[in-house]
Amino acid sequence: MGELKFSLEVFDGPLELLLHLIAKNKVSIYDIPIALILEQYMEYIEDLKKMDLEVSSAFIEMAAQLMLIKSRMLLPRPESEEEDPRMSLAEALAEYKRYKAVLGTMRKAQENAGITYVRPAEQLEFDKKHRRTYETSALTEAYRNVLRRSSRALPPPLKSFEGIVGRPIVSVSARILGVLRTLKRQVVCSFGSLFRNAKSRSEIVATFLAVLELSKSRHVEMEERSDDLYLKFKK
Repeated sequence: MGELKFSLEVFDGPLELLLHLIAKNKVSIYDIPIALILEQYMEYIEDLKKMDLEVSSAFIEMAAQLMLIKSRMLLPRPESEEEDPRMSLAEALAEYKRYKAVLGTMRKAQENAGITYVRPAEQLEFDKKHRRTYETSALTEAYRNVLRRSSRALPPPLKSFEGIVGRPIVSVSARILGVLRTLKRQVVCSFGSLFRNAKSRSEIVATFLAVLELSKSRHVEMEERSDDLYLKFKK
């Protein structure tokens, strides 16, 4: 067999060198030809010494382990010793190979960490269901009408009860649910009817903001009639 020549690559340790030799000889880590691999392993160490490069103790320790495995392979094994002498080395190589694979994946992820992916612009289709635009003045006037009507029907101002009861706070999210429940029951309702049973100015403002949010998110449609604005749930 011709002499195996190396370009004197730098290996992180003896296990990496062994994996390199196993790959070059196209053999399995679970069926290592110890004599051949040991010969090539020692050639690499000798080449390091010829070039006055330092050989770490880990490489020398692995060489001794390979020699021990080779000697155990040559000697007849007792019947009680059924395990292949190469098995512990094979398991160490398999574990190191898995470690190298994970390390490669992590390095690749680190290299790609700075890459920004931009989603291309989408062509949006025109919404043909909404054929009419509404002036903001119509909604503003409807809101003012509600305030005028509710100011007459509201109970005494909260200032009259300061120190007795706390100020109620009505959230916009609660009123959104309330408006949706109303539309689910009635399908269509007038803008003014949403404020008819309001108990505070806080509830009126929250209801108005809820209508704006539902209209903005296109969950409801609005239709202007002679007497009021009307809301319809959009499925």
